[in-house]
Amino acid sequence: MSEQQTQTTDKPATSDTPTNLRLWIILAAILLVIVFLVGFVPRHERTKKIDEAAKQRESSAPALEVIKVQRSRANAHLTIPGTITAVVEAPIYARASGYISKRYVDIGDHVHAGQLLALIDAPDLDQQVDQARASLLQAQSVLGQMQAQLKLATVTTERYRVLVAKGVLSRQDGDTQEANLEVSQANVKAAENSVVGSRANLDRLLRLQGYEKVTAPFNGIVTARNVDVGTLISATGAGQGNTATAAVPTGLSQGGQMFSVAQSERMRVFIGIPEAYSAFVKIGESSDVEVSSLPGQKFTGKITRTANAVDPGTRTLLTEVQIDNREGKLLPGMYGVITFENVRTAPPLVIPADALISRAQGNMVAVVRDNVVHLQTITVGRDYGAQLEVLSGLNDGDQVAINPSDIATEGAKVVPREAPAQPQPAGGQPANGAGQQSGSGKKRAGQ
Repeated sequence: MSEQQTQTTDKPATSDTPTNLRLWIILAAILLVIVFLVGFVPRHERTKKIDEAAKQRESSAPALEVIKVQRSRANAHLTIPGTITAVVEAPIYARASGYISKRYVDIGDHVHAGQLLALIDAPDLDQQVDQARASLLQAQSVLGQMQAQLKLATVTTERYRVLVAKGVLSRQDGDTQEANLEVSQANVKAAENSVVGSRANLDRLLRLQGYEKVTAPFNGIVTARNVDVGTLISATGAGQGNTATAAVPTGLSQGGQMFSVAQSERMRVFIGIPEAYSAFVKIGESSDVEVSSLPGQKFTGKITRTANAVDPGTRTLLTEVQIDNREGKLLPGMYGVITFENVRTAPPLVIPADALISRAQGNMVAVVRDNVVHLQTITVGRDYGAQLEVLSGLNDGDQVAINPSDIATEGAKVVPREAPAQPQPAGGQPANGAGQQSGSGKKRAGQ
């Protein structure tokens, strides 16, 4: 019984072995199929797509970034610094030699035309005036004597003429008396000329004596005072001596400047307009003037005159701007900034500086028309750094390539891709001067 039971028990184990083996084989096959489907098939599809994309890129034209050419802003502003001065400023010198006896004004005082500034004590000049008066009186007395003698000679001559005609006196006596009459007439003429000369000399000295009173030539402000009571003043070489403008006495003599008076109701500033902007400067054009000492305040100025000639040394146009200063806020010598707002009737075209191609043939740009590249020669105007003005060679709306690479050759087919629009230049002074190339340092295509 035990052997039979053992045999019966072993048979089922022997029959199950092939079945398990088949199951494992089937599972392994399923796993292989899954691995094939998960790994190989997607990879094959990706490779196929990559190959197709590569073939498509090889057969299609390359993309090129372009931007449309536009005109610059019509408004162009220019800011130039300058020193503000009075429209009229006069240094005052002495015309009479002497000592300052009185001084009536000091720096900062407002004066009106004809106001007395100082008195000069000139005793030498006063003595010369007295002598000139005496000389005039003496010349007038001589003239009186000569006139009396002429009257007597005239009467005597008349009598001689009657007596000579009657034969009482000889003709020789008559001729002698005629000569005496002519001498008397000449003496009177000489005396009259002497009186005129003496009167002219007196008038000259009296005018010089009037300069002992130093007066203001116009309404204004005393901006300098270099004399005080007791200062020696000499009229010799007036205007050629020390012209210091100190506010305190400097011991000046021998023709030094006494005062300086400035008319401050209107101020002016001389500035140099760059040659590139000279065509936009018009007489009567307004400008804004700002000074650092009065932040936030703007004063209106107007162009009153220009030199009508460009300085070949500085390439600038000398321009005068006058400013209304009736409120008295501006002072002579202030540092100001003058801003001009010009409206240009024909604003030039502008392109990005990165679009410029510099070659031996000249400046060029790559223009894209109908997906074909054309190298166009252009004339460059002002350089704003990031952008350039184009004077000729392009039209408004043309598409030019930015950062053109080796694909930007004549006749190359490309796919244009429009780049974002760049900000327009503000119209200030050119970064590197008119007509110069940009100093950005970026490499141009074809260099």
